[in-house]
Amino acid sequence: MRASILLVHLRQAAALAAVLASTFPLQAAAADPSPRDREVQELIDEAEKAAKRLDLARAREYWARVNALKPSTMAVCQLGQFDLGLDRLEEAAAELSKCVEQMPAPTNDLERRRYEARHAALAAVRQRVAELHISPPPGTARLLVDGREVSAGGPVFVTPGQHEVTAMGKQGQVAHALVKVAASDSRRVSLAFETPKAAAARAPVPAPVAPAPARSRPNPWIIGSGAAASAVLLGAGVGLHVAGDAAESEATANVARLSEGTVFLTSARFRQLHDDANAANTRAGLFRGFGTAALVASATLGAATVVYVVWPRKAEIRPRGAGAEVKLVW
Repeated sequence: MRASILLVHLRQAAALAAVLASTFPLQAAAADPSPRDREVQELIDEAEKAAKRLDLARAREYWARVNALKPSTMAVCQLGQFDLGLDRLEEAAAELSKCVEQMPAPTNDLERRRYEARHAALAAVRQRVAELHISPPPGTARLLVDGREVSAGGPVFVTPGQHEVTAMGKQGQVAHALVKVAASDSRRVSLAFETPKAAAARAPVPAPVAPAPARSRPNPWIIGSGAAASAVLLGAGVGLHVAGDAAESEATANVARLSEGTVFLTSARFRQLHDDANAANTRAGLFRGFGTAALVASATLGAATVVYVVWPRKAEIRPRGAGAEVKLVW
């Protein structure tokens, strides 16, 4: 049902646009039309063909090109009719208002019918839009409604709902207003540039970044214990390496006795020297292994103690772009 109603609506809009085009032709050149006039007439012919096919978007595109090449009241009226058929209500209201304003008073029945048809179309679209009459502050360079640049000289047509009105000054000033309107409303909007104090109050204030809490002073007992343990481990490591060297020397001496050839291989003395050499070599490996571990532990504990002593007393965090900068105070 809704689809059939829409089709009827489109047919009526297309038929009315075709009638307006045929009853208000462009004036041809006297004898030899210029290339621009020929192009304009070709575009009008294509627009009428598109309208008969109910291709309103294409017909509207042709009339926009006609109006760009040779602006006229007829072209503006046609654009308003097609935009109304395409539900481009804001554009249709503005174009039909300009059409009615520029159209001369009728002098015969044909002009009167055309005059009444255009007024009826304007009245219909005004029932579906609202009017904003904007009073910008002095020194306004640009006036925007929902990001669309408009003129303050006449009404600005908008669809029902909430809209943002913005005035931008030549010195960078900005004025904002939010307006909520219903269909057929007429609303006056007065703007005033914000004072520097009001703009600063409205600007978001960055949250302060608190510095990290300062650490307490290093504990002397921890420092003393760490240093003493590191020294003990260092001494133990050195002592174990010395004992390992001694055990290795003992093993080397026993091996030398076995190699002299003065001890028989089957004698108890040979077996005793052999066992003593093996035991001394085993002790040398153990002493050196434990000594190396003690030296490593001593170095690690000493380094940890130094880090604890010189660790920064506090850290300051400063915002930088999308991240943060950490400043350490030693």
